[in-house]
Amino acid sequence: MKFEKPPLVDINELIFNDKEIVHEFFSKKFEDFFKLINSRYLYWDDFKYRKDLPFDPVKSWALLKLNRRSNYKKLSFGQFDFCFNLTESIQKDLHEFDLKLVGGLYKSPITSFEKTEYLKNSLLEEAIASSQIEGAATTTKVAWEMLKSGRKPRNESEQMIFNNLRGIKFIDEEVKSSLDFKLIIEVHRIMTANTSAEDCAGSFRDGQIYVQDHIDGEIAHTPPEHKFVESLMGELCDFVNEDKTFIHPIIKASIIHFMIGFIHPFKDGNGRTARALFYWFLLKKDYSLIKSISISRAILDSRIQYDKAFLKTENDDNDLTYFIMYSIKSLRVAFESLVRYRDKKKNEREKSNLIAYKLIEKGLHKRQADLIGYLYTKDSNRVNISSYSQKHDIVRQTARKDLNDLQKLDLIEEEKEGRNVFFKLTSPEKVDMYLNA
Repeated sequence: MKFEKPPLVDINELIFNDKEIVHEFFSKKFEDFFKLINSRYLYWDDFKYRKDLPFDPVKSWALLKLNRRSNYKKLSFGQFDFCFNLTESIQKDLHEFDLKLVGGLYKSPITSFEKTEYLKNSLLEEAIASSQIEGAATTTKVAWEMLKSGRKPRNESEQMIFNNLRGIKFIDEEVKSSLDFKLIIEVHRIMTANTSAEDCAGSFRDGQIYVQDHIDGEIAHTPPEHKFVESLMGELCDFVNEDKTFIHPIIKASIIHFMIGFIHPFKDGNGRTARALFYWFLLKKDYSLIKSISISRAILDSRIQYDKAFLKTENDDNDLTYFIMYSIKSLRVAFESLVRYRDKKKNEREKSNLIAYKLIEKGLHKRQADLIGYLYTKDSNRVNISSYSQKHDIVRQTARKDLNDLQKLDLIEEEKEGRNVFFKLTSPEKVDMYLNA
């Protein structure tokens, strides 16, 4: 990926030689300008084309870097220095994420059944999308069929998806654990089992590797030499486990995600491991709704921005703010999908209840009315005798009679799959005709 690096800025030299910039910086004249630019935390390639720059692009960038560096939070891993900014926009996003996107769900909650169903689907979606980011070629439809049916993977792409689901379930069981080499290596082992990356499992890499860009194949990142991997990973574990210095969990999870990609402790499978540990840390910090979203789906839908967030950070003095902002944006997109699901289910319930109420007025039993209301809201909805009898706690004979009566009214029809018999709505139009008769 062709990506222009920003001009180098020597802050000490700048302060010593350019009295104009220093004067303008301390005059607070450009506070509104800094606030505007940092609300999106513009990188050089977008910044340099703006028409509201106070000086020429290079000098304006130097002024901006002076502002950003004066507010940096600094981190070090081995010989590598990193930093990030808690901009107003980041703090606002974190507040909205904590209080609105999470808390807001409980103002109009979905039912327990819907929560369970959405959680199950989200886990499958995450497993599929995370694997597709790493190159799994299986279509989403085929992957869903494999995971829902429980059949064994037929190829490496399906195996990657199967492994990701196992990995997600594993980290959910390890939320009380501290991060150590054993946990990281086990997550990686699960993620790479029975794939071409399996040879990389069991230990950290013992040689130099290069990360290629997924579009043009050029070298996008050269990770630290293998002799530094163990010490860097040890420092990362210490960073994760240490709670004396507060860093917001979402920011910390984003740094974990980035650092696994930066260190690249394994020859292959690093991306899957990084995203799994991102989930693990947020679950550990009681962000339980993280299980109900697919962060990898949001990343897959913005893959170029994902890659750029890594490159911007590394190109601009290891400024992690770029990657943190991308992570927050992806979380917001993923949670908005959950909110849309909640609203959709709420509307379906209201529609279903209205249909059922009208059907009861027409003389149907409440069980039958509720069934038609459920089938009416979605074409794919269907039941069999067992599920119907269990839901209403009635014997099969009574369930069969209810369904037979609805068939006689031409409101439902049978659909056979092998030896299995299901019942689905004949059509919404038939229900409308029955209600209007």
